[in-house]
Amino acid sequence: MNEEREDPIKLQPSDELKKPVRHGDARLGRLLLIALAGIVVLTALVFGAIWLTKQIKTYVELNTDHTIHLTDTTEDQVKAIEIKGKTAVTITRRGDTYSVRELTPAVTSQSACQSAFANAATLLAEGIAAENVTDFTDFGLDDPMATVNITYTDKEMLLEIGDLAPASQHYYVRIDGGDTVYLMRKLIVDMYSAGISAYRDISGFAVTSENLATLSFEQGGETFTLRHYDKIGGAVFTQWQIESPERDNVDNVKTEELIAQLEQIRLNSFVKTARELGDYGLDNPERTLTLEYADGTQFVMALGDTDSVGNVYAAFDGSSDVYLVKGESLECLDGLTFRNLANEFANIVAINSVESLTVEMNGKTAVFTIDRSGDDPAYFRDGVAIDAEAFKTAFQAMNIVPINGFADGKEEGAEAALTLTYAFAGEEEPYVVRYLDASINNYTVEKNGSAAVTVSKDDCAEMIALWTALVGE
Repeated sequence: MNEEREDPIKLQPSDELKKPVRHGDARLGRLLLIALAGIVVLTALVFGAIWLTKQIKTYVELNTDHTIHLTDTTEDQVKAIEIKGKTAVTITRRGDTYSVRELTPAVTSQSACQSAFANAATLLAEGIAAENVTDFTDFGLDDPMATVNITYTDKEMLLEIGDLAPASQHYYVRIDGGDTVYLMRKLIVDMYSAGISAYRDISGFAVTSENLATLSFEQGGETFTLRHYDKIGGAVFTQWQIESPERDNVDNVKTEELIAQLEQIRLNSFVKTARELGDYGLDNPERTLTLEYADGTQFVMALGDTDSVGNVYAAFDGSSDVYLVKGESLECLDGLTFRNLANEFANIVAINSVESLTVEMNGKTAVFTIDRSGDDPAYFRDGVAIDAEAFKTAFQAMNIVPINGFADGKEEGAEAALTLTYAFAGEEEPYVVRYLDASINNYTVEKNGSAAVTVSKDDCAEMIALWTALVGE
């Protein structure tokens, strides 16, 4: 009996051997991944909530009134502000006028300076960022971007400006080297840290003629100078007088009108602070205008090259800051000449400043003096009293002789029909006027050796006759 016996060990088919062995339910793995992701998200939410809480707290702190008065004075107690930032700026005040050491008066913004002084008087912080600080690195105060030294009538204060605080528009600041870090508004910080640009204002540029005492204009090596006698005391001649190239009278109305036009000079733009002024023709300026005022202050404008559109490079008061001046606004300078401003009368002298007058004519000389010690002036010729009205009439006759032309130069060899030598109170040098017989119809009037104008002999006839009578008596 050969019965077939069953093999007790059953082998799996080869395909079955290739299948992976599984341990547990696959859903458990997915749950673990979801749980892990949830933990990550929750952690992020927690940290986000903490960050947001801090930002909200910072916002609330900065937008809640935590104003701190770092100083509380009046504006008139602020004497000077010295800033060291992008550039150095030193602001002072004299009366109601502010000056910036690094700028000329003509381009100094008075309003910006006034704001700087007003804020220095009541300097405010918006809150405290940290106290008892020993390391200022995190606040940018180990190396401040700007320092501001404010001088008051009774103290000084040092303000140091650091970094911009995160999540705000406030800057970290420190006062007098203390260990407290304050928060200050950006507007105030910008005023003190922007440098010279915050105080330069070409829109407010103006040449003022108020209280102008002397005007000098140099061009091509020649100088033309006007002087206002009322502003410096005395009125020997007319209100305005030409001092150079020679002393002479001017038409006061014309002169005042021309000087008023100086106030129309306008800046076009700021160019740069130049290392070489010669690049703009300002090392040897073509023209220079100098104004001196009754209080002794000066304004000097040097004019150099012209750009492609007719504007002129300019520098002021010896500064190396270069500007462009609108060319058309400088046309008034072309009128600064003797011929344009000459008075219509050849020789005007105010009698109230004359101490003596020496008259030479027809080979005779007479010295006329005026004694003002009494209630009324007394007039003398060579020490002998003369009729006051006769002298004043002859004196006035000189003042009303009009010019009829301009002399080309000094008249060599011409004889003087009349020579007048004036001596004035308070002046050592005499003033000599000669009427030179230069042609058939005209006299050339020579003043202190310079011939300027001509006058008609017919217009001088009455004057000559009156002085002949006085000298010949």
